[in-house]
Amino acid sequence: MSETIKIEIPFNETFERQNQNFYFKYVWGKTLKNWWKIVLFTAVFLFLGFYPIENFDKSLIYYICKYVGIFFCGYCFILINHYFVSRKKFKKDVDQIIADFKAKNEPSFITLDNYSIEFKNVFYTISSVWEKVSYVRSNDTVIINTINTLSFIIQKSEFKNDEFDVILNYLEKYSKQQN
Repeated sequence: MSETIKIEIPFNETFERQNQNFYFKYVWGKTLKNWWKIVLFTAVFLFLGFYPIENFDKSLIYYICKYVGIFFCGYCFILINHYFVSRKKFKKDVDQIIADFKAKNEPSFITLDNYSIEFKNVFYTISSVWEKVSYVRSNDTVIINTINTLSFIIQKSEFKNDEFDVILNYLEKYSKQQN
């Protein structure tokens, strides 16, 4: 017999903002790790392309390094612009989500059983079998990935009593942890 646990999460604007900001920083943090490689390549190619090394500045490699360095420099500016545009759009989207939730002012629910996890609020109900669920834990925050591009963020401080531990136990038992 399968036991079903239903946990209510009242809407709290502060927690919602914290969760959304945590996820934005998490996603961009992973992306920024790759940016350091691009910055390093940019610096190397710009150095090789513009530093006057004797007999090197007359070869084809010198000009290739110079133009590749300029290309990478432009690419870095595009990435930086993309970050700031994404952050601005993200803040506007979060404000819209919070306004929608405030207008309805209804709690969300997480339903757990031996076969699936379900997230339900006034706007949507999403259920996923445990085989398709993964999670990432960072201190007292957990990112639950039910579908490749859909994540739910929960914090220990959002829950009463030991509800957070119950969710964490189900995740550890039935789903897989990501790094």
